[in-house]
Amino acid sequence: MQALVSRYGLKRAGSRASLADYTRELWQRRYFIAEFSRATNASGYSSSMLGQYWQVLTPLLNAGVYYVMFGLILGTSRHVHNYTGFLVVGVFVFQFIQTSINSGSRALQSYKSLARTLRFPRAVFPLASTSIALEQLLASLVVLVPIILLTGESIRVQWIEVVPALALVTMFGTGMAFIFARIGSKVPDVSQMLPFVLRVWFYFSGIMYSIQQFTKNRPAWVGETMSNNPATIYVNLFRSAFLGGYGQPLTVWLAGLAWSVVVLAAGYVYFWKAEEDYGRD
Repeated sequence: MQALVSRYGLKRAGSRASLADYTRELWQRRYFIAEFSRATNASGYSSSMLGQYWQVLTPLLNAGVYYVMFGLILGTSRHVHNYTGFLVVGVFVFQFIQTSINSGSRALQSYKSLARTLRFPRAVFPLASTSIALEQLLASLVVLVPIILLTGESIRVQWIEVVPALALVTMFGTGMAFIFARIGSKVPDVSQMLPFVLRVWFYFSGIMYSIQQFTKNRPAWVGETMSNNPATIYVNLFRSAFLGGYGQPLTVWLAGLAWSVVVLAAGYVYFWKAEEDYGRD
């Protein structure tokens, strides 16, 4: 039997392809991923009157609540240039990271029957979920531009920084989706715990307040830890693009690049290694 396998290059049914072959198969299905994510996104809002407008309304309403609670009542808007733009940019960018992780954790569980029926790279699912989050972020950015202009900012050449910032945060979000897709496929309860973990991360990332102001009377390591967490880095890169006075040094861009490359590569390999197990339980 082993001789026949070697002679004809036979493979065990359902065996995991090499990483290169797996990536090639995934690339061949890029159009399917795009259409699948578009259809899934549209169907998710089909029962609501405002439909996909909720993609933008939800983070906007959240930003409004945070503005009242933190900016007005708690006074975190003090010493923060253009607090409205500062807050809205932070909420929109973190919403993308949060949605990528939450959707990724449910990606395989939501389409378990499809994963069991057909043979294709299961990475299609976390990629599609991240694509949906990206569509929502792009829609939010369209709304963000007039908000930024109405709050006193002007169109600047730095706006072009949005392109690399968007690429970096998308890479990071995709990597996180891969990681939590594999975890969620084995531990479904992780999707119930994630909202609490992500809420803590949200408050830790300087979305509603200036980390520099918050940590100025605290040990240096507190500010360093908060400033170097990836969510803070990506939010600051978008703020650097849209808002005057928030320019970021090259070291921050390099840190964002490092987080993106490492998390995407590690997440992709981590997901691929369990490819044979998806849809079998």
